[in-house]
Amino acid sequence: MIAILKRAIAPAVLALAATCGSALANASPLGLWYDETGRGAIEITQCNGNLCGRLVWIKQADHKEGCGLQIFGDVKPVAGGKWDGGWIIDPEKDLKTRYDVEITPQGDKLKVMGYSGTKFLSQTMIWTRAPASLPRCDASANAPSGPKPAPTRSDEPPTVYPPPPSTPAPSASRDQPKAAERDAPTAAKPGKDCKIEFGGVTLSFPCPE
Repeated sequence: MIAILKRAIAPAVLALAATCGSALANASPLGLWYDETGRGAIEITQCNGNLCGRLVWIKQADHKEGCGLQIFGDVKPVAGGKWDGGWIIDPEKDLKTRYDVEITPQGDKLKVMGYSGTKFLSQTMIWTRAPASLPRCDASANAPSGPKPAPTRSDEPPTVYPPPPSTPAPSASRDQPKAAERDAPTAAKPGKDCKIEFGGVTLSFPCPE
């Protein structure tokens, strides 16, 4: 009986192990992950075919200046469903010091091993899958761009439009005399001069009408 049970259970165990191994090997490292401290979340994306990760969530509101910091990069796919050959920094220590890194997806967990040259001396961190609805600290940077409405200011001077053109005065009719000519007094017409010669002297005086 025991031998029969072993023969029946063994294929099932092997199939389950193969299924679990395949699921872990096919797990994707892409997405949002809480780091080992739980105080930050890193988004892992593909950069030119390799993996890179940036800090997109910070638990403490007074540490928002680190938002968008690149934590690791240039991690390449290797055998066994792992990623290796890239670099990683410790954001809580020296940001200028880079370490080698190996990333191994394990379902909802991510094994992140940092080392320097050799994996004999290494530090292993376990990251946990974060929800996609996690409020990101870089949400404003990722907002869709579009035309911004013109700012409204109460102290702006009102728009002044040019006044309408004035209507020209009607021109005087040709049949009407000009005002100067109409109002000017009539000049007296000069009379005729009469001349009388007397004794070689010529006298001129107005002729009586």
